[in-house]
Amino acid sequence: MRAFRLLAVLPILAAALGFESSAGAGGFVVLVNQANPTASLSRSEVKRLALGGTKQWPNGAVVQIGIIPGEAPETQYFASLLDISPRELLAKIQEAVFKGELRRPAVLRSSADCVAFARSSAGAICIASDAEALSPDVHAVAIH
Repeated sequence: MRAFRLLAVLPILAAALGFESSAGAGGFVVLVNQANPTASLSRSEVKRLALGGTKQWPNGAVVQIGIIPGEAPETQYFASLLDISPRELLAKIQEAVFKGELRRPAVLRSSADCVAFARSSAGAICIASDAEALSPDVHAVAIH
C-alpha cells in the first residue's frame, strides 16, 4: 500500500521541483535499484544509458538495461523517451551490444519482471507500469 501512496505523490513532487515525472507520461515509471542514488535523469542521459554511452552508474554499478521485446507499452514508452520507435530502439540496443558498447539487456516479459529485475540487479534500469506495486528495493527516477 505504501508503494501506491508514493506513486501518487511522485508526479506532484516532480512537478513542484520542475521535473517531468516518469509516471506522468503514459502511466509508466523508470525503475532502478534502491542502492542506486540517482533520483532524476534527463532524456539525453536515458539515451546514453540505453545505448551504451554511459556504462556505469554514479555508485559504480554497471548499467544493465531490462526491456520487453516488441511493441509492449513499456517498450513504446522507453522508445518515446529517446524520440524513436520501439523497433529503432531495439535495433540500436542490438547494435550497441554487437559493438561491445552495452551489456546484453535482460529480456523481461512484464512490468512485474521489471520490478523483480530492478530489485535483483544493482545496475538495473527498466520501465514498468505505474500501477505495478514497487518493492522497497527499487525506486522510480524522475525524467526531466
